This record gives sequence, C-alpha cells and structure tokens, in this order.
Amino acid sequence: MRLILAALFIVLLSAAEVEAGNGSFLILKRVYFYVNAGQTGKKELTRTQKAYDVIDVTAQDQKPVMYQIVVGGGNNVINGTGYIVETETELQKLGTNPVRVYAKILGNQSDFTSFLLVSPNQLSFTGRQEQTPDFPYVTWKAVNYKTSAPKTYWVPDWSGIYRPDKTAAWLNQTYQKANRLKLNENLMHKILLGLVETGYTREQVELTLGNPQERKVIENATQEEWQYEGRKVIFKSNRVMRVL
Repeated sequence: MRLILAALFIVLLSAAEVEAGNGSFLILKRVYFYVNAGQTGKKELTRTQKAYDVIDVTAQDQKPVMYQIVVGGGNNVINGTGYIVETETELQKLGTNPVRVYAKILGNQSDFTSFLLVSPNQLSFTGRQEQTPDFPYVTWKAVNYKTSAPKTYWVPDWSGIYRPDKTAAWLNQTYQKANRLKLNENLMHKILLGLVETGYTREQVELTLGNPQERKVIENATQEEWQYEGRKVIFKSNRVMRVL
C-alpha cells in the first residue's frame, strides 16, 4: 500500500519524494530553517556551520532539494489525530520504524511534506476509514497518537553538504579536523562529500571515509589496499594510486 501511494504522489504531482532514513547535512552558508519543505510559514535564520542528522528529504519540480534535520535535543510531547495509509499488518512489519501521520487526508493540491513521524506503537486506530476521489485506491485510516517529537526544520541543498552514509557527530568531527589541517576549500569539499581521488594521502582517505574494514599488503608488499563497503582504495608510497 505504501508503494502504491508513493507512486500515485509522483505521477500526480510530478515530484519525487525519498526517505533518507539516515545521514547528515552540514550547513556551510547562512540560511533559514523552515518549518516545512515548501519554505513557507515560520522560519529562523542560522549562521552556524554545523551538521545535523537528517530524517527526511524531498525534491519537487523547480524547487531545491530540501532536507529535514533534527535541531536541538529537547523533545515535545504531542497528542494528536491524523491519517495513515498503512494497515495494521503493515504496521507490525515496520516494527519501531516510524510512519507518516498526516493531519488531513491528502488530495492533488495538498502539501505532501507536511506530516509527523510517529512510531507504530504510539498509534491507536479509531475505526474510521475514508477515501478520496484524488486517490480512489487508497484507504485512509484515522488514528490517535501520543508521541515525543524532536524539534525539526527543513533546509535547502544549496546551503551545505549532505552525507547519506555518516552521522552528524561524524561529519562535525570531520569538518573540525579538516579546518585544523587548513585544507584548501576544493579539497575540503571533496572530503566532506566522501570523494576519494588519486594522490590522496592515507590521512586524507581516513578523513574522507573513516577507518577501513580491512587493510592488507599486496603486490609483493609494494602496495597497500584499504577495503570499505563497496569500495577499495590502493596506496603506493603513501598516496592513492587507484580507487576500485
């Protein structure tokens, strides 16, 4: 059901919406924090160069990619009602993974980025179900919930760098170390993006990708191979010779 609904959203709105699931976003430019991905409503200006954990990402026609980030450590207890498309069986399969709860039933002109992520064990079905002409094959289930939600905002992609494979803590530490090493701006951006090129030193590779899963000597001890998930980096004389 979730896949069917996602496909309908993309076809009808000519927009792509992707679950980030993990990763982090490093803000490098002065930018506004927005309460929604449409960049409307309340906003707050930030000048702080800092990485935040990402919980969602959305891209729409003629608009920048927007990342939803977790800001601050405080949680607010929220009691509310809304609608979901998952069945009870689908919720059981999700386990503790959050589900999107929409305040209103969506139509063609709705804001598809306006939702609250709630754990399935914090939902209770009211028994009411509804359908809409815009999505005739989707059944909306009314739910009540009580959840503790972190403070989140949306930021545009042009304001920084996204790393889908690293946490905010890791990205902040890497950025601080890169600054201490006084790397030039071009090299620093490549490192923050996770790009490894010929000529990198071992220190620069470790800064870019973290510790390798395995290190081994090859080619009669003239070269060293670092293995990462889906990638191998070959060194010769302390410099990257090739990336596989």
